[in-house]
Amino acid sequence: MSILLSVLDFDFEKLCSISLSHINAYACLVCGKYFQGRGLKSHAYIHSVQFSHHVFLNLHTLKFYCLPDNYEIIDSSLEDITKLLLQTFLYVLKPTFTKQQIANLDKQAKLSRAYDGTTYLPGIVGLNNIKANDYANAVLQDNSALSNVPPLRNYFLEEDNYKNIKRPPGDIMFLLVQRFGELMRKLWNPRNFKAHVSPHEMLQAVVLCSKKTFQITKQGPSDSQELEPLVLYASSVPVLDTLLQDKNLCELEKGRRKSELTLEKRERDGVDFLSWFLNALHSALGGTKKKKKTIVTDVFQGSMRIFTKKLPHPDLPAEEKEQLLHNDEYQETMVESTFMYLTLDLPTAPLYKDEKEQLIIPQVPLFNILAKFNGITEKEYKTYKENFLKRFQLTKLPPYLIFCIKRFTKNNFFVEKNPTIVNFPITPTQSKEYLSEEVQAVHKNTTYDLIANIVHDGKPSEGSYRIHVLHHGTGKWYELQDLQVTDILPQMITLSEAYIQIWKRRDNDETNQQGA
Repeated sequence: MSILLSVLDFDFEKLCSISLSHINAYACLVCGKYFQGRGLKSHAYIHSVQFSHHVFLNLHTLKFYCLPDNYEIIDSSLEDITKLLLQTFLYVLKPTFTKQQIANLDKQAKLSRAYDGTTYLPGIVGLNNIKANDYANAVLQDNSALSNVPPLRNYFLEEDNYKNIKRPPGDIMFLLVQRFGELMRKLWNPRNFKAHVSPHEMLQAVVLCSKKTFQITKQGPSDSQELEPLVLYASSVPVLDTLLQDKNLCELEKGRRKSELTLEKRERDGVDFLSWFLNALHSALGGTKKKKKTIVTDVFQGSMRIFTKKLPHPDLPAEEKEQLLHNDEYQETMVESTFMYLTLDLPTAPLYKDEKEQLIIPQVPLFNILAKFNGITEKEYKTYKENFLKRFQLTKLPPYLIFCIKRFTKNNFFVEKNPTIVNFPITPTQSKEYLSEEVQAVHKNTTYDLIANIVHDGKPSEGSYRIHVLHHGTGKWYELQDLQVTDILPQMITLSEAYIQIWKRRDNDETNQQGA
């Protein structure tokens, strides 16, 4: 019985298709199914006898066996072409990269050819949309968002960087690191059988590690009013403006750890997933809130000053308000805080139609909504019993800056989406004006280039995600939506409803070359 490459797919979870056990799993190289064991009465043994499928691969030891005779296939007994074929299986199942290969990834523009004859650019490949997980695909999609960040990508392409990190006994969070590394290597594999990859194992790890906060079968927004805890680092809380306020918030927080915030269960969208994933990845790599850093904080973490001033209740008489403003409780305070991404607020969408009976789709420049972080612009934040004025001033810019544009708001009845178009430049952008004068002296280079743009199309409950990514080797932009990969003109990107963006800070060499 010959081996059929067209049916082989090593992206799915490595468990027996009958017993659903991960222990001692083998892949049948004739039909592509997974079975447990190879001894008498094992599922793999019975399958080999029943269907005359004889070549199996142990998915953990990566050794080949012939069943039902139950002997290992040794390289020295094979012809050269068979050896090459088996080596191909091993590389597809577990791709590896040398330091030289990793260093050259952003310099290459060579197309790879899959087994079915289709060509693809390593790193620009589609992801299978398993049911309703396109919000996760949008963030995980290689070269679209997180994997389009070379330092993060290079770190996970080399397994030696993280495989020896010590974790407490019974800890499951490190599974997230392992699966993300495996997905990264498959996405950049130049010898894939197919021109797309399935994130099945990665998503299974997300479901497990998030305690089903993010599920494969559910797409945001959710109509459920059930309350669940979402764990976030306390240092990130001040800039997470999407957190919902609830009258029962204080009661729900009782008995929980200080590092947990209880939120109303709302849409599980790209921003929710991105926030959880970055913090979970940082924690699983051994990072802490303050001292111990990881590749995640090295790449994405910046810092800011948050100025907060409590406001008197609006129903109080004017004289009483004036007296309260002199109390220490109502004086402005300042705290230093770190952030992984910045939330940008959109202006309120118009309620009325124009003279042509059509709703006006407003537009706003990116620099207008970035003014929130210039240290001058104040914004009012309301809770169920207190109001505050806050202003933000950036003190440290990370190498890669993530913008999350707040498009969704939820009231007591439904989720609304703000369709405002954000006008942003594809060309380099300066961010010096958002830094204080003393910080500007430290940050010699504050020029950023857009490298990824995640878009949400359609209604909040029925919409879909697509991604625009810049391929560093070719300098071209591509649009990815699940399995579909097409090139796109840069001018078309600015017409989309941008939702999450990643900007890369230029180093001195790039700035000098641009100036020359």
